[in-house]
Amino acid sequence: MEQKTTGCKVKGPRGYLHIKFYGDRIVRFAYSENQKEPSPTVAVVARPVARDVCLENGVLYTDDLKIEVDKETLAVKISDRNGNVISEDLTLDTKKISIIKKRTWEKGVYGNGEKYTWINQLGTATINYNSDVLLHHSIHNPLVQNMHTSIPFYIGAAPGNAYGVFFDNSYRTEFDFAKTDQEVISFQAHGGHLDYYFIYGPSVSDVVTAYGLLTGTPPLPRKNFLGYHQSRYSYEDQEELLSVAESLRKYQIPCDVLYLDLAYMEAYKVFTINKERFRDFKKVLEQLKEKGFSVVVIVNPGVKVEENYRVYEEGKERGYYVKDLQGQIYQGEVWPKPAAFPDFRRSEVRKWWAGFHRELLECGVEGIWNDMNEPSNFNEEEGTLPDETVHLDDDGKKIPHSEAHNIYGLLQTQATLEGLEKYQPEKRAFILTRAAFAGSQRYSALWTGDNSSTWEHLESSIPMILNLGLSGYSFVGADVGGYRGDCSGELLVRWTQLGAFIPYFRNHSETGTARQEPWEYSPAVLEVTRKYIRLRYQLLTHYYNLMRVSALTGVPAVRPLFYHHQEDLNTYNINDQFLLGEGIMVCPVLRPGMDHRLIYLPEGLWHDYWTGDIYHGSKYYTCKAPLEVLPLYIKAGTIIPHDHLKNPDNTGRIKTGLTMHCYGGKEGYYRLYLDDGVSFNYRQGEYSELEFSMTDDPVKPEINVNTIKKGFPLPVISYKLHAAR
Repeated sequence: MEQKTTGCKVKGPRGYLHIKFYGDRIVRFAYSENQKEPSPTVAVVARPVARDVCLENGVLYTDDLKIEVDKETLAVKISDRNGNVISEDLTLDTKKISIIKKRTWEKGVYGNGEKYTWINQLGTATINYNSDVLLHHSIHNPLVQNMHTSIPFYIGAAPGNAYGVFFDNSYRTEFDFAKTDQEVISFQAHGGHLDYYFIYGPSVSDVVTAYGLLTGTPPLPRKNFLGYHQSRYSYEDQEELLSVAESLRKYQIPCDVLYLDLAYMEAYKVFTINKERFRDFKKVLEQLKEKGFSVVVIVNPGVKVEENYRVYEEGKERGYYVKDLQGQIYQGEVWPKPAAFPDFRRSEVRKWWAGFHRELLECGVEGIWNDMNEPSNFNEEEGTLPDETVHLDDDGKKIPHSEAHNIYGLLQTQATLEGLEKYQPEKRAFILTRAAFAGSQRYSALWTGDNSSTWEHLESSIPMILNLGLSGYSFVGADVGGYRGDCSGELLVRWTQLGAFIPYFRNHSETGTARQEPWEYSPAVLEVTRKYIRLRYQLLTHYYNLMRVSALTGVPAVRPLFYHHQEDLNTYNINDQFLLGEGIMVCPVLRPGMDHRLIYLPEGLWHDYWTGDIYHGSKYYTCKAPLEVLPLYIKAGTIIPHDHLKNPDNTGRIKTGLTMHCYGGKEGYYRLYLDDGVSFNYRQGEYSELEFSMTDDPVKPEINVNTIKKGFPLPVISYKLHAAR
């Protein structure tokens, strides 16, 4: 065992194990056939750090961990300093790129990105290979393992203990969380190296924060993009787009963002405008901006193969497309037929692609939607590019698509961000993606793809979003109302209630289905959906503060109950409730015709948001939930800012005052962050921070405020006390 300042290298009979430290409790274990350490994927942004490590008789000791390595097999056993085993390898095979670990004390396994499964994945197996799901299946369902994203990261949790494993491999990967054998957890890859990062908690929040340090955190979004988004495939022309905008204002539905799907392009050619359907494109976007709308347009990676089409011809001339084994441009089919696929693996290709965004931004486009970027391909059985197609890295080395596939979407969003930052430098970028890999959260928001207008998809979206949050993705959501199929009024109400408490809040539906805008339903449906969209805007400053925490630490805005109640095993399998921040319990209704539901409240006192009634925790309750009511409970000690509303059209027309709602019964604390919500001026100190604290008196707590920094105008602040009577 050769010790270094950042770790050590261990030689075995058939290869080497490179151990590196990336933080106090982040350890990399990378295996190679020779002494050269494998290179990390694009997911990892952290760098090794020097740590005081004690090496005794072949055992590594840190302040927190004891690491034992078997000299023959290079298998690893990790314990805490008290000798409690955290992780133990049973077998590993560097040729098959596989490892089997002993299941020790895990009561739950979480994370692993976008999966159609219950939140606790213990007892399941899955595959990570980005897929356009609807090419193979008519509807998302639990038998689908290949979803749109691949995030090979999981968390093992139990009361008092937690760890994370990030398998840093961009090939197709497979995980078995004690399904085949209840005593083991295993993972393997179809190429590359056996290379993973072990993160020790012992709390789940410690693991999530460390994962954010390792792979990066999401950027602070523009505040208006935390509002309501309205979309459809497609708003066919400028008249329809303007009509939708007018209806949103007419029916007093707050909305900040509108979308243009494929119809705005000329013959599915990216970076073009259909002059017949959108003859006054720039003027229309200016009109919408005056009304308070930002417009997002779709930009897919497939480039139409067509002579004299600038994007195709430039890429062809410069050799920027993915090639087949004969060195010719690989031609597939997406919406354009045939289509070529940019090789985003190269920085020069990303820079070239970024440049095409200039004209869109100059026309007034405010955000970019990257879809079909698994990448989807209609003319191959697998639904993507063949494994053997060829990419190049920046050194000219050939990379098979099997290695580049899962990071293709990440690299496209990276290129998109480069374009938006160059040509719209005064504003924070908004990018939405369907395909992602670990680390994609640094570049884009994410939605969970083409769901359906079913109650099952409403329900399944909750554990999917929560596990994505644990996997680094905070700015995430599902299409409200469902994309495919006809949404009933009742389903739209319940989905809007849920969506109002999910970071990315978009109503989106497919062409050929019933119209899904709220005013297309009965007056009662319109009234309730509007009520909850307005509630979203009342809580917008709170959402913004939660997203700032995500940007700083990687902690998701929406969290499973066990995130803050790890000692309570009752929370480990709750799929139909979640926490917004630490103190707001959201309990959606997920079945048709239901006007009651069962809820679980963890320890502490809880205030009913609507009635003010007090409930004692560690108990189950049956609560009333008529169509107009989403059950919400606020934990004692919680402080929440509420924006002042007076028929707001969008975020820009929210009144500047704030009311701090203080829920008595326990000591409380809130750190309020304020900036302009648009620019990067906060990086130069143009922001304010206030610190609010509350004593534990249940009836008349004392509330104190401390100004930490004043670099941005403060609103008028009032207070509302909710006594714990």
